[in-house]
Amino acid sequence: MQTDKICTKIAHELNLDKELVKKIVMYEFRFTTDVMKDPEDYHDILFNKLFRFTLKPRFKVDKTKKYSPK
Repeated sequence: MQTDKICTKIAHELNLDKELVKKIVMYEFRFTTDVMKDPEDYHDILFNKLFRFTLKPRFKVDKTKKYSPK
């Protein structure tokens, strides 16, 4: 399902503005991207009631390592 469809459905169910819902939903992904790009930040990211995004220990030591062997 696309983000727009999800936001529209949530906005309709909660009787909220679609743009406000979209900003809230996209904030989490923007925050996650910023943390992943920051070479100084090694914190785990928790999406409430969904999952925890964690770097493997070898990447916590050195974020400049390649993620894949290729």
